[in-house]
Amino acid sequence: MIVTDWKTAKHGDKRRIIEKWAGMLQVAPQTIYRVLPKNTNRRKRAATRHHTGIEDAARVVAMLKYSVPEHRGTITTRDALENALLNGMIDKRFSTVPVGTFDRVIRELGINQQRRRIQRFQAERPNEMHHVDASSSDCFYVAEELPGGDYLLRLHKGHRDYKNKPIPVDGLRPWYYGVVDDHSGVFCARMIAARGESAADNMDFLCYAWSQQEGKDLYGLPDKLKGDLGPMMRSPEFKEFLGRLDVDIDPSLPGDKEAHGKIEVCWSKMWRSFEKAYFMASDWKSFTITMSELMERFNRWTERYNQNPHRFERKLTKKQAWERISRHGGAVLMPENALHTIVRRWSREVKQDGTFSIDGTLYEVKGLHDASVWVYQGVFDNKMVVVDRATGNKYEVDDFIPNKLGEFKATPETGYQQTRKAAADLTGVQNLLYTPEHQEMIKTEQPRNVIKIPVKTTIRELQNPLDLDTYHDINQAIRDLQTLTGSVFMGTERNELMTYIRENGMSRRFVAELAGEIQVEQMQRIAL
Repeated sequence: MIVTDWKTAKHGDKRRIIEKWAGMLQVAPQTIYRVLPKNTNRRKRAATRHHTGIEDAARVVAMLKYSVPEHRGTITTRDALENALLNGMIDKRFSTVPVGTFDRVIRELGINQQRRRIQRFQAERPNEMHHVDASSSDCFYVAEELPGGDYLLRLHKGHRDYKNKPIPVDGLRPWYYGVVDDHSGVFCARMIAARGESAADNMDFLCYAWSQQEGKDLYGLPDKLKGDLGPMMRSPEFKEFLGRLDVDIDPSLPGDKEAHGKIEVCWSKMWRSFEKAYFMASDWKSFTITMSELMERFNRWTERYNQNPHRFERKLTKKQAWERISRHGGAVLMPENALHTIVRRWSREVKQDGTFSIDGTLYEVKGLHDASVWVYQGVFDNKMVVVDRATGNKYEVDDFIPNKLGEFKATPETGYQQTRKAAADLTGVQNLLYTPEHQEMIKTEQPRNVIKIPVKTTIRELQNPLDLDTYHDINQAIRDLQTLTGSVFMGTERNELMTYIRENGMSRRFVAELAGEIQVEQMQRIAL
């Protein structure tokens, strides 16, 4: 019907027909144009080269681009071009040629491989939603543990769809943790050595990502957090922690890559393209680097990525798009001791001798015996508190020595192909990307019509559930108030008391004083 209307329209009305159909179908006019028949009789104009010798330069760039093992994918054209310039493999005059021109020449020479995939959706404002993900390194493995907590890393070729071989030292693998802001596309990342992904490492990284530190482009608590169904999202302690931070969890379904695609696709593309560039070094089989130095280079990579144009608002960088958060009240910071308020809970019986056990380890409670209690323990330290179910009072737990008797460990020939072959014969090439020399080469001033305004920040208060003089549950505070006063509070009166208690910091001392005031008021009413 669209094609018929378009063909039968009079000269000068065809544009109006396209706009009418675009409005009815709620699509862009360009989408309608794509379904219209093309004029196959029109002769294509032969492409002319404005840069002499660019075909040979493009072949060199392609060889570096495909120097990574085939099942690892490809290196970005920009990285291959800049490393070719740094190694003197192509003339310096090609430094001003856009990367897109090299992509086009490589495509016309028939040695291209793939096209870029994009996602077209975003949150309405910065810090409305963050995506989080963790991945083990594809190309690096831990070769040696160094003094001071650092690690020596080496490259390995590996096999298709099979990560981190040879066997890592003590089960340790390099892990990338990353967060991206859905609105701006700004990334924050960190690398650690661990035996696997864990809820504790995820929470530790999120506290780092959401804190304000010098040199970080992203900080502040989001309204929503989206992640795959890994150890973090299955942890009840993590859900309770986010609930107290007033951060909602956006649900994800297993295997639903489109819903989580903004981090799944872009995040993996980021660290993989960063890693694969090290295969451009001719001696990559003997190449070594410390994790701290690799992280410094990755931070420079991330900073440069955040300076790329925003995917929709091309006149702004990703970082500038995020900095508009001040228009929405600024960034909300988390308190410094947030990790120490993450707790686990058990139901236990304190015996007559004042002891109880968890996981085969014996603990002693100060000032309490023969009682049914809730036991709270911090995830990131050994601070423990018990709460008497009958009275709601909290008691400290003595230091303990772990019982080692109960411990145990668990045991767990086209042009593209020809270019790849030529890449294998390259010698004398080093990966000089994101070194100080590279930073000098790419340092350019790009004028932006954006006024730099400091980002507004506020700190979100976070109550510590292990505080001995503070209620963790408002309902428990009301129950204690009712017990002390001998009254039952309902409806509006109950809601007003709950608000009053919250305004006074959920203090046990305040609830006791409030109960005394209510009792005095009740006695005065009886006397009257």
